[in-house]
Amino acid sequence: MAFDIEFNLKVDRLSVSPKHHFFGYYGINPWDKSGQFHLALETDFHTHRPVTSDVANVGLVDRETHNFIPYAKTSAFNLQQGSMMHWIGEELTFNDWEDGKLVSRVLNPKTKEIRTIHGAIAAVSLTAPIAIGLNYQRMAHCRSVVGYASEMEPAEIKAQPENDGLYLLDLQDGTSKLVLSIADVIATSKDERLVGRRAWFNHVLFNTDGTRVLFFCRVRHERGFYSSLWTVNPDGTDLEMQIPFGYRVSHFDWKTPTKILVSSDRVDEMGFVEFSDGMQNFKPLGRGVLPNDGHASFSPDRQWLLCDTYPRGSARLAELMLYDIAENRKIVLGEFHHNEQFSGDIRCDLHPRWSSDGKTITFDSVHEGSRQIYCIDLT
Repeated sequence: MAFDIEFNLKVDRLSVSPKHHFFGYYGINPWDKSGQFHLALETDFHTHRPVTSDVANVGLVDRETHNFIPYAKTSAFNLQQGSMMHWIGEELTFNDWEDGKLVSRVLNPKTKEIRTIHGAIAAVSLTAPIAIGLNYQRMAHCRSVVGYASEMEPAEIKAQPENDGLYLLDLQDGTSKLVLSIADVIATSKDERLVGRRAWFNHVLFNTDGTRVLFFCRVRHERGFYSSLWTVNPDGTDLEMQIPFGYRVSHFDWKTPTKILVSSDRVDEMGFVEFSDGMQNFKPLGRGVLPNDGHASFSPDRQWLLCDTYPRGSARLAELMLYDIAENRKIVLGEFHHNEQFSGDIRCDLHPRWSSDGKTITFDSVHEGSRQIYCIDLT
């Protein structure tokens, strides 16, 4: 029997005003190996979409002092996903611009040394020194909330380019190469509705052993966009369409190297479903307990789901929850009011994130007026 539980867990503000601090996305561990320092961006604004002149400080929030420690600056960011920061061992990464091209910087907080990867990181493998890159400059003209502002004009954006798509980034030598083009994916879909329409990739995630990559391909139409879900090997081979264009497809995570969780209406109504890569064996999960969509990610031991909702009802409360998979029960961790102005490109999704040991959750929120990072200790 499904049921809900409310816990009175303490929610601590990790970062402090007056400046704004955020990480920006879910499904990525933001903590260093010691568990003391949390990746973050710092800005003096948060009520407009970043423009080319806006700059964010790149740094770490100290768990004990709550101080933000700056290390660099970038103008390659947005309020929704930040600068797609990651840890690579002892180094941190953030996206940046160099001579009008997108790159990723790899910075060692101890030595202050910086090296450059020739492409903007979207996802990092947990098992090999590689990443998948995306063209966030293009995305600014396809779906602005996840793109980076630049001087590029809309007329320069090709609808379905052969020279843009997924890039394989070598995190050791800094090289980048295109491994899968947008044109190839559209052609593989064989969907006649897509002819001549503007397409893009986003939301990329490696599986748990680094052998497969999950991503969206989306295509603009008059009322919004079509979505589809794909998997591919990191080198661009063995491309497979998991959910075709025409269904609703939203947030996802890998449970195992082959099993995928996604919110979709592929089975019936919108909700979370599990299936195996290439099998089309869709099975609903948490119906009536989980929301029909949210930023869901598995705990490190794969026994729990961490999830949120968008602000709901007249009170505009965003709910944060844990879902016990075996018991089909939800534990409500909190509800957070987000003012009406925080919608569209300047909204602040909670985007909850696990620490690597599963003992800590962090999320971004504007429920106290400024944009800050909050922490819940689950121990």
